Amino acid sequence: MSICSINECNLDVYSGYDECILHCSKNGLDFFKIRNDFSTSLENYVANNSIDGNDFCHFFRIAFPKPDIQSQINYAKILNTLKKIHFDNCHFFTSYIESSDPEFFFQDCIFYEGWSVFNTPVLKNVNGVLYQSCIFHEKVSSYSENDGRYVIDSPLFNNCEFKKGIEFGNVEFKSPIFNNTDDTDLNIESLHFMDCILKDKFILNRCNIKSFFMEDTVFESKFEFKQNIVLDFEIFNTNYFKVVDTFETMFGKFNIKKSIFEDFVGFEKCSFGQSGDSKNEYIAKFTYATFLSFVNFRNTNFYSGLDIENINLKEAPNFLNTNINEKYSNRETFRIVKSSFDKIHNCIEANKYFACEMKKYKEELKGTNKTQEKLILFLNEKISNYGQNYVKPIFFILATAIIYYLLILGYENNILYEIHPGINGVLEKTSILANNVSKNILPFSKILKSGMEFVSLIFYIIFASLIWQTLVAVKRHTRR
Repeated sequence: MSICSINECNLDVYSGYDECILHCSKNGLDFFKIRNDFSTSLENYVANNSIDGNDFCHFFRIAFPKPDIQSQINYAKILNTLKKIHFDNCHFFTSYIESSDPEFFFQDCIFYEGWSVFNTPVLKNVNGVLYQSCIFHEKVSSYSENDGRYVIDSPLFNNCEFKKGIEFGNVEFKSPIFNNTDDTDLNIESLHFMDCILKDKFILNRCNIKSFFMEDTVFESKFEFKQNIVLDFEIFNTNYFKVVDTFETMFGKFNIKKSIFEDFVGFEKCSFGQSGDSKNEYIAKFTYATFLSFVNFRNTNFYSGLDIENINLKEAPNFLNTNINEKYSNRETFRIVKSSFDKIHNCIEANKYFACEMKKYKEELKGTNKTQEKLILFLNEKISNYGQNYVKPIFFILATAIIYYLLILGYENNILYEIHPGINGVLEKTSILANNVSKNILPFSKILKSGMEFVSLIFYIIFASLIWQTLVAVKRHTRR
């Protein structure tokens, strides 16, 4: 017989494999047929490798099948005779290991089935976690099976990969779930928490996550979520008692709804949505989100727009150097941003968002009968971009002055009569009436050009409006 290919294993290979019954892959194997051989070999392995009187055993590269819990021949009973177990590079073709008292530590292990997390005592290790550098090919989950909340006392994961994600329901965590090394980039398919309580810090940095979903969950300590890439981020009815820090995280879809943040919240240097033409589903939404302390959006990009129309703010947020896609944002959002700059007397930035607010107001008036508001907004936008451009009104002043000058030349040289003599009589009667009325407008009566009083009045009004627009624009670029 050939010997197992695994280092330092002297057992015979199992039929059709290069490894023994302990080390060969259990994928597709019927455990009912191999349970006797596996359990016997495992029992011998424990007898030959346990330390300190069967207190500790190091399992290397063993492939564990599904246990036959209804049979007397159940390898879980062998594991429960130990007090401390180190699973090193082991493969698990089962969704759980039934245990009572042993301390476990899973290092560099691979899990091929959906894996259930239990409140398992942790064997002392460098990172103090239950699972270190493990790969989970199916979903990792834990749920309360009773009316009460299930409690997990120990730290769980260090630098693990989750191919199908993590899902916890009605669980209370008394220790950190993740204790990752910050210089390691990890992939997590999804991370879902429903009706959970996290009493210790939640720290998850530098991960690629497709779906992050929290519902009816409470974070009693710091929430650190930095330098991540998340395609779909959704928080619903979740409360954060301490600091929330999402520094330099890239969010795709983003929605926070009916959630409360009691301490500082930081979104500095984050990005939301997708660049280029976007869809409404990529608008970053804060719907009935309540912030009881300071919120920082400094140096943040909202590529697909921002919606904070229904946000609840106790303090003015910081939007310094923030870029917001105007096309996909609403007027109330720009009003809130403008107001936040007004409160700290940053008039220049406030004016910029005032212009965005007016543009959105102009869009809202489409289809209504508010003609006066439409006209005012139209002229204000075209002349000075709502006080943001002082060059345009100066240009209009010069252009108007040229036109006025040409009209004066035409009047003095009687050009209109020469072009169309037949209209001269009607024009003369109309101009006499209009000029006489204009002479009686006292503020302008002494400066109107004789014989062109009405035309002069119209141009003086235009000049006054353009000068006022210029002054407002210059003032908004200096102080407000």
